[in-house]
Parts: sequence; structure tokens; C-alpha cells
Amino acid sequence: MVVDLVTSFPLPRSLRCAPMARQVATIPSVKISNLFKSGVLAVYVGNSFDLQAQFTPPPLLTGKFEYEAMPVLSAKEILRPEYSKGLYFTVRDQVPTNSGWNQYTIESEFGVYEVSGNMMLVRCVAEISAMGFMKAMSENKEFMNAVEESAKVPLGVAKNLVTNPGDTLGSVPKGIWGFLNEAGQSVSDTVDGRKGHATEDGFLTSISGFSKVKRDLALRLGVDPYSTNMAFQKALSKAARPIFLGKIGMQAGMSCVVGPAGKALFGLNMTAKLQNSLRDLDPVSLRVKNYEMLEKMDISKADADKFLNNLVLRPSTQTVIVSSLAELGKIPGRDDFIREAGGSDSELMAFSYQYTAEMMAKLNQESPITSIVHTEHLTVCQNKNGTMLIPLEWDYAEWSPLVEEFLPAVKGLKMPTPATEYSLIITGMASPTTTEALTVAHMKLTTQGLPGPLK
Repeated sequence: MVVDLVTSFPLPRSLRCAPMARQVATIPSVKISNLFKSGVLAVYVGNSFDLQAQFTPPPLLTGKFEYEAMPVLSAKEILRPEYSKGLYFTVRDQVPTNSGWNQYTIESEFGVYEVSGNMMLVRCVAEISAMGFMKAMSENKEFMNAVEESAKVPLGVAKNLVTNPGDTLGSVPKGIWGFLNEAGQSVSDTVDGRKGHATEDGFLTSISGFSKVKRDLALRLGVDPYSTNMAFQKALSKAARPIFLGKIGMQAGMSCVVGPAGKALFGLNMTAKLQNSLRDLDPVSLRVKNYEMLEKMDISKADADKFLNNLVLRPSTQTVIVSSLAELGKIPGRDDFIREAGGSDSELMAFSYQYTAEMMAKLNQESPITSIVHTEHLTVCQNKNGTMLIPLEWDYAEWSPLVEEFLPAVKGLKMPTPATEYSLIITGMASPTTTEALTVAHMKLTTQGLPGPLK
């Protein structure tokens, strides 16, 4: 059986999250044979981990379990019904796995979307459902009357802000990543000259109150208000306009939609407190709040600035990461995590750090985390019971040579105190063979470490 050693295992963040990282040909410098030598993770965790002195990896499980090829999963079999098919979308049944992600193709009334990963599927389906909701809302007679009335109102500056695509939320195409808007002008930050994220409104738009209405509507629909989905952002601006002008109330506007179209799928895993912050605070105020929280964590100004000034990190992603780390209390390693997250160079890499932080916050509720050990590619933490916790965004874990060699290597990492147990927490699921092999290797496995689309 031929097993793809690269794509059968979650690649390091810096590789798997780079553009086209899933194609083996784009990473010729990586020699899988050198990935693990003498218990040292030469590529996956880098050389900055301090290994246990004279560490000798335990024997491998070679021969005990047959290696598995990457499967093509069935969306109907693995997904909850609401994520497999909806009023405005259908997920193609064939789901290949690659680089630790499930690869989904979504056919929708608003176009065809290809997304990598369970968590991105949740986001995309929520956006499509929200667009369907707003489409149905715009076709309602009461809402149409409100739109017509709002068109009669002379807006002055506000009208320009609402209709100018260069200043609307999400006006920058996704691939440009927020350095320039469509008119070629930088979006200025009024606090310290920082350029805004691609999905941040201009200053005048923000102070007019229009941005808050859009953020409120997006959150009510279960979508990140800083989504980079252009179709969603355009629909959001259109739907928010009559509400902003007072021609129809928020609740009244949303209650215009009844039946299946009125059921939104929530793509946010956030507390009410976090959602309130995202709704009530404009991007500048949100950044100030996050900076203050980082300062309380004793994060250096250089690391905080690097993290908060990185335009790849959405304001919402920054807020979730900072809030999640704050929940852990004063423990070592948070500064390293912020420093590495601040180096994210793609949206997928940024989300990977967000999901890791969320998993750690969740694990902390079960047993307090006492330390984080982080390198450029992997985050490991330890709880008060001494258990080494390895949180990973991993959609489907099949048994492969790379997984087999990873287990003894990761057990050799030096933690602040000797590990008493080992626990791998993944966002997805594992094959029966992998589950059994992990048990034999004395590695506890927790699947669906975050709420997601799986059954």
C-alpha cells in the first residue's frame, strides 16, 4: 500500500497553511526521512524544543498495525444534516483528506466554495445561510418598503459611506489581505497609524453608527462580522442600511423572514461576552482593549504590537486568542504563543492559532493548565495533574508511518515537570486503527475537541 507521508499528517503551521501547501511539490525542501531522527522532530516541532536528557524514544509499533491510505469520506456520513445540505447549499458527498484537513466543495445559490477543514466548513455554511436569510429578508414586502423609504433620505456623508465600495466592510478582495482598499488607498487607524484589517470600516463609517449595525446583524446571523466573504459583506451592507436609517427595527427586519429561510446556522463558538465586545466596540477600541489585556499578561510591547498589527489576524481572531489565553491565568508560555501567532502569514494559519487557544481554554476548565511550551510549529501544554496535552486542528487521523513516529518523539519533549500522562486532542475524528494504536501507545485521544460539523 502506498501511503503519502506528507499529506497523511497535519503539516507544520508554516507549511500546511501556506498557499498551496497541500501540494507536495511546493515543499521540496522537506525530507520526510529527516523529519524524525533519534526522537528529534527535525521539521515538525523544530530544534527549539528542549528534549529530555539522553532521551531514547520508545520502540515503534511497526508491524502491529497496518498503515492506512488517506480516505475519501462521505459528507452524508460524517456531517450533521444541517451542515450537509441546506435551503441554499449542498456539500458534495466526496470529501478527500489532505494535510490534516477534510476538503469540502460547497455548491450554493451564491457560487461554488472550496474550503479546507471542518472549522472552515462551519464558517462558510453559516455565511451562505446568512446570505440566504438576508436575500429572503430583502424580498419581504415590509422590508422592501423600508428599503424604498431609506432610498429617499438624503444622507450626505453617510450616503457616501454606505454606498462607496472602497469604505464598506469587507471591500478588499480576499487575496490582497487588507493592505489596500479597492481604490488603492490605505485604511488608516486613528490611534497610532496602524493600517486596518481588510474588513474594518473607515473611520467616518464607524463613527456614523453604520458599522455597529452591520456588526450586530452579522452576529445575530451567527457570522463573524469581519468575514472576508465579499458576497456576504455586500449583502450585509444592503440589509443594514434601512435598519441604520431607522426605517425598520433590527428585530422587526429579522422577523420578516419565516420558515426554513429564517433558520440561521451559527458559525461562531463565542461566549455572549465576546460577542458583545465584537458588536459594541469598533476595531480601534477592540484593539485598545486587547492591548490592555496583553499588557496584563506581561506580553512585551514588541510582541503585542506585532500581534495586533498583523493584518492577517482579523480583529475577531485577535480577540478570541487574547480572551482564551487570559482564561489560563498567569502561566508561562503565553508570551511565546502570542509571538508565534503574531507571525501568521495566512488566514488559515491565524485560524489554527485561534482554534488551539480555544481548545486550551476549554481544557483549562476541565483541569487547570499550568504551562505552555510552544515552538514555531507546535503547541503543547501541561495541566496541574502533569498530563501533557497536545491540541491539534486535525480533521481525520488515519494511521501512517509519520503518525507512528510522532508519538514517541512528542513524548520526548521536556516539560516543566515530567509528564504523568499523554493526551492528544483533535478537532476532528480518527480511524479505528489510529484509535487502537494510540491506546497501545498510552496516548489518550479526544476527538471533536471543539464544536464542529461532525456527527
